[in-house]
Amino acid sequence: ESFWKRILHDTLFTRIMETATPESAKALIYRTVVFCSMTSMLLGYDVGIMAGALPNMTEDLQLSTTEEEIIAGSLNIVAGLCAVLAGYTADRIGRKKALGIACVVFAVGAGVMTAATNFAILFIGRIITGVGVGFGLVIAPLYLSEVVPPEKRGFLVCLFDVILNVGILEGYVVGYVIQVSINGAGARWRLMIAIAILPPLMIIAGLFSLAESPRWLMQVGRESEALAVMGKMIPDPDAVQKLQREIKDVIAAETSNSYYDVLCPNSRPLKAALHISLGLAIAQQITGSEAVIYYTPEIMKHAGITSQSEQMLWALPVGCAKLAGELVSVPLLDTQGRVPMLLIGGAMQFITLFFLALSFLYKWGFASTLIFVSAFMFFFEVAAPISWLMPSEVYSTGKRGKAQSAAVTVNRIVSGTIAISFLSISKALSIPGTFFLFCGIAFIVTIWYFVVVPETKGLSLEDVTSLLAQGKQNTSVNDDEDYESVDGFKNEYFDDHTDEKGRDIGDS
Repeated sequence: ESFWKRILHDTLFTRIMETATPESAKALIYRTVVFCSMTSMLLGYDVGIMAGALPNMTEDLQLSTTEEEIIAGSLNIVAGLCAVLAGYTADRIGRKKALGIACVVFAVGAGVMTAATNFAILFIGRIITGVGVGFGLVIAPLYLSEVVPPEKRGFLVCLFDVILNVGILEGYVVGYVIQVSINGAGARWRLMIAIAILPPLMIIAGLFSLAESPRWLMQVGRESEALAVMGKMIPDPDAVQKLQREIKDVIAAETSNSYYDVLCPNSRPLKAALHISLGLAIAQQITGSEAVIYYTPEIMKHAGITSQSEQMLWALPVGCAKLAGELVSVPLLDTQGRVPMLLIGGAMQFITLFFLALSFLYKWGFASTLIFVSAFMFFFEVAAPISWLMPSEVYSTGKRGKAQSAAVTVNRIVSGTIAISFLSISKALSIPGTFFLFCGIAFIVTIWYFVVVPETKGLSLEDVTSLLAQGKQNTSVNDDEDYESVDGFKNEYFDDHTDEKGRDIGDS
């Protein structure tokens, strides 16, 4: 039996290597990147369009301040809670099918919102949409991290966040165009929301041209299919066999992959991974960026712009600045590293929030407010992509889906809590007081980045797991000395934690 299995394996491997070419492999990877990244456009467009839709919803449906806050923040809270189910689903049925489910659910939710005639139906649609967003935010970065090459993982996975910001800017632009060209608050907000049905349908069509994650296929025992996918993505027989061995070794070393193992770890690497992934999830949102996006028109109103169409118009530079920060940061992740981008982004958020608070306090005028809001969003995006990237880097294959779910859950709940309470907090503390509060938080976050977060630039997903057992260490395989330290650790660790047959007997 083993003889014929070996013959089948070799035949399949030879066939794959004959059909795959560097061009076809690159095309498959880039198709995967494009359609997975488009998933983030669903959230991005929602965030951007709600800045224009909310005032019209409030006028048309006579929403109270509390109902307005609930509509703004509930999607993120629901997305966070459903992210736990998303990781489980992705581990059970695969990354590709789970992503398709996310798109279907989002489209249904957008349809329900478009047809809503009162707050209750609008809220139900918002909940359904939140389920789709939660699934997409977990599965897309997870899927991407498992199929892109290590040397380009930072850039390609973080295109997910770039497209999210394209979606936000798209939402601002569409909102402004509809605001100035359509009469009637009801017609305006319904059209704004209805447009959101189109992107998930495009993604579903694109999924048919993609391959399943080879790491997931290996995890569930479908080794021949995994080998076929790796052959399509890596047209080098030696590289495919090497990656196959590495994935099998990591899977063999895993003893349990439950949520309990992720959230209540008993080994040093898993404790470090939990601290990093959940810490980054909180740090990304706790400085108030999502509230600034949702309530940009409200902030512009406090700065002296009273016309609703002008408030929408002046939201556009904020969206452009947010996207520009991402376009600067993402290409540098694989050359300069993750940690420098976190430190620059965090420190500059502290500075820009401080001056934004002063501009409101001393009434420096609309121009100052616009400059500091735009600068804050620019530097927020210098650091933000890493919060989506690192949770998928610091866990092994079996735990990665659940870990990504936990990080997204925390991230979206923090975001939703801030969005749902921003108007109330600003009334209690005043607008300047609220931004001084966010400023202090940004300072603490920057210190945490420096003390806790390790450098993962250039490391394979399997090497990152080894790195975490050392504690924080800014290490990169792009530096020969550092690479040797990682490799040396691996040899030392496995010498101490394996038996004579190479089986894991340690706590990692």
